[in-house]
Amino acid sequence: MAEVKLYKRSGTYLDQKDGTEKPFTNFFVACGDVFVPVEVKYFEDKETGRDDRYRERKVLLSAFAETLPERKNAVQKDKAAGSKSASAADDDGIPF
Repeated sequence: MAEVKLYKRSGTYLDQKDGTEKPFTNFFVACGDVFVPVEVKYFEDKETGRDDRYRERKVLLSAFAETLPERKNAVQKDKAAGSKSASAADDDGIPF
């Protein structure tokens, strides 16, 4: 039987409408080696047009979730890109 874990990834993004940075938190459930994205559902009340418990559900998930570790491929690509640019600059100043 595979172990199931809850992970989160937090950061900021640039809002296209007003150009400000806004925070985000994405949730994932790890089932074995597969990461399944999970969305906190917004249940709009018909009378008020709000979901008063949305923030509560999101904070609860965030409290129990572990921080998602960085992908090995992304870290390796960053290192490879850094080493390529350094070696290109050493070759007589010609970047190609």
